[in-house]
Parts: sequence; structure tokens; C-alpha cells
Amino acid sequence: MASDYLEKNREHWDAMVDAHWESDFYDVAGWLEGRERFPEIDTAMLPPLAGKRLLHLQCHFGQDTLTLARRGAIVTGADISSRAIERANELAGLASLQGTFVHSDVYGLPDRLEGQFDVVYTSWGTIGWLPDLKRWAGVLDHFLAPGGVFVLAEFHPVVWMYGSDRSKLEYSYFNRGPITEESSLSYSGDEKPATTEVGWNHPLADVLGALLGRGFVLEAFEEYDYAPHDCFADTVEVAPGKYQWRGFEGTLPLSYALRVHKPTRFPEA
Repeated sequence: MASDYLEKNREHWDAMVDAHWESDFYDVAGWLEGRERFPEIDTAMLPPLAGKRLLHLQCHFGQDTLTLARRGAIVTGADISSRAIERANELAGLASLQGTFVHSDVYGLPDRLEGQFDVVYTSWGTIGWLPDLKRWAGVLDHFLAPGGVFVLAEFHPVVWMYGSDRSKLEYSYFNRGPITEESSLSYSGDEKPATTEVGWNHPLADVLGALLGRGFVLEAFEEYDYAPHDCFADTVEVAPGKYQWRGFEGTLPLSYALRVHKPTRFPEA
């Protein structure tokens, strides 16, 4: 593991925030007017939210978090970037929505946030920043109330095997250690200060194994041949809000989603 990964990634996400706030990709002005980009994949996996306590991990500047507040959830968001948390609070004020936002990395959150939640949620480019999924599942268990559900929507690990131009397979499907890259361009297509990012590719077996090993019960799992966000080079929009790689249309899994619940009690041996 890159020992300084946390600080590198914190700097990376601090640099992303203002570029994203001004970007067409996030369209903050349009969102404030009621236009939303929340994916169907996520909506299909989430339970009814009215009155539910919801924790959104790795929430960035809180746009999706506050979309769920619009749907009736009592929301809390957490993010590694202090600048993201500042912007999340600003966005909540602009939208006249209630939300609690906490500055913390995932693993440190139990020391910074109290309480349990009916729903824990994380999505789209999140778990790749975490080296240890068993530890991640422990954080989910800590915050999820008995009977509550955890929902994950994520890019498929096959996506991260390819290099940026997709001309060849560059990385293992399996987690063989950290992948370190330099970047000065965001996935939104916007310029940002150059930063170093450190990530990990997690095969589906590791994701499911971490959750099931913690005692969660799998309710739903789906794979999709499209991504709901246009954040890769040379994509084709095959339907509104559905993007595939040009030349790979309909042939590769580009995303997946799952829902698990925490039992109210464990069965007797």
C-alpha cells in the first residue's frame, strides 16, 4: 500500500471540487432549478426514503446527497475533502435543504460521527479509493441500524483494467496493489491543478465477500452494459443517460449495483 495514499487523495479531491462546481458535468445552476442527474440505477436500488436517516459516504460536494433530501431522506454526507464539505454546506443553503456534512475519510468516520442510519449509500467512483474492503464493511456495519440497508452503485472493475485510451489491458482485474497516476484533467473534462491519485481495483468477489463476511444479507445485485455518467473518453450515448464505450457497445459490463440489509438478529448456530 502507498503509505501516504490518504493525503495524496485528499489533495486530489480538494483540487477537484471547484472545477466540478463550475462544470457542465455537475450543472449546479440547473440542479438548483430542479434539473437532476441522479441515475436510474441508484433509484432502483434505494428503498423508499421519506423520513429515513441516510448516510452518504464519499459524498463529494453533496449534490446527490441533497437530491435524496429532496426525496424526503434525513441526510448526512461525509467526504475526505474539506473544500467539498464547505461547498456541500453552501449548496444546501442555496437550495434551502437540510443536510449534515462531515469532513472525514471513510475509515476515520466512526471517530467523527455518532448514531446509526436506516440507509447507508455510496456510488460511482468511491470504493476504488479504499485499500481494505473488509475494514470498509466494518464501517458500514458500525453505522447501519439493524434492519437497515446498504446500497452501492459503482463502475465495474473491468473498466479499470483498461488504460485511458483503451488500446490495451494495463491493470489486473484482481487487486494486485495500488495504482498510482498523475492527472491534471478531471473526469468531468475540466482542467484542475496537477495531482497524484492512488487507487485500487476491487473484483466483485472482494466486494461481495467483504459484505457477506460481515453478516449482511444480499437482496439484489445487477450488472449493466452502460455507465450513467459520461466520464470516459470516446463514449456513445446509446439512450438518454446511458453511455457505452465506442467500439465496445453492448459487449462489456461498465457498471453494477447491489443492495444488502443488516439482519435484526443473527440466526442461532
